[in-house]
Amino acid sequence: MNDLNYVISNSKFILLRWNEFRITYGNYKFHIEYKVVVETNRIGEIGLRSERLSRLELMKELSEKGYSSKGISEFLNVNGIKPLRTDTYSPKLVWVSLKKYNDRLNRKVYQRVVTKKETLFVTSSKIKIN
Repeated sequence: MNDLNYVISNSKFILLRWNEFRITYGNYKFHIEYKVVVETNRIGEIGLRSERLSRLELMKELSEKGYSSKGISEFLNVNGIKPLRTDTYSPKLVWVSLKKYNDRLNRKVYQRVVTKKETLFVTSSKIKIN
């Protein structure tokens, strides 16, 4: 224990000299350039009206609860919810609407980085004295 106190009390703390960085390595400017190519389907995405979106979300919710296309069409027709172009929902219309909505949701999530490139440019910055 006595030896440890002697070492601690007689040790010198040498601070690192970070301010010498420019002197050691010269006077340079660093420029990093990144090139990233991203593949996605989100750019062509067009928003839906809130009325249409709420109908699609209701259909999706009923489908997740186990309703068939026929059950969903009956539910929508009984509750007076009408499609955009016809008077009533058919099972085929419900199936196609759900398929397109699910495809749309999957497109929203799809994103992939194709290439990445990083380049370091080092230039000397000479000091001009007049």
